[in-house]
Amino acid sequence: MHFDRDRVVHRMRKWESYLNEHALPTWAELPTLDLYMDQVIALVNNYLGFLPKEVGMDAVVTSAAVNNYVRKKIMPPPVKKRYSRIHLAYLLMICSLKHSVSISYVQQMIPLTLTEAQVREVYDQFVEQHRRTTLYFVEQVNQVTPVLLAQDKTNDERVGSIVTAFAVVAGLSRMATEKLLLMQEPEKTEE
Repeated sequence: MHFDRDRVVHRMRKWESYLNEHALPTWAELPTLDLYMDQVIALVNNYLGFLPKEVGMDAVVTSAAVNNYVRKKIMPPPVKKRYSRIHLAYLLMICSLKHSVSISYVQQMIPLTLTEAQVREVYDQFVEQHRRTTLYFVEQVNQVTPVLLAQDKTNDERVGSIVTAFAVVAGLSRMATEKLLLMQEPEKTEE
């Protein structure tokens, strides 16, 4: 793989700046009025603009995905084609988590049986943990950036090393998450 060091450094600094300023909305910051699908899609895509879009997609979430989550009972159905704060909270958590764990594990983490008060509590805890983890990640990126600027290795070697490190961390994080979630199910054996 070939990397342009200046471009990579610029993008990492830009991403760092964005992540430092970005935070998911708290429950109190979510709209209190019920919304139609197109409004929900626009809002969720705005809130989650930092997430990668799936190949061939222009948005983080689409109406087809929302309908699929409802059909698979991962989030509650709309009421008279309108979506409330509860739906937004579920969607923001689902879309944030689906990049790191399977949808079935997301469903375990935020079950459909929660009351509105429980959704509010789970969501606000999620938002706070998301913020703390994002800031920790930014610290880690800041530690990596000097490696990119060092002159002792080729650009490709430095960036390739960082790409590998991030991929390994992502894999280990997913594995740890899944192992912890499996502990909720005593009939399954842990590998």
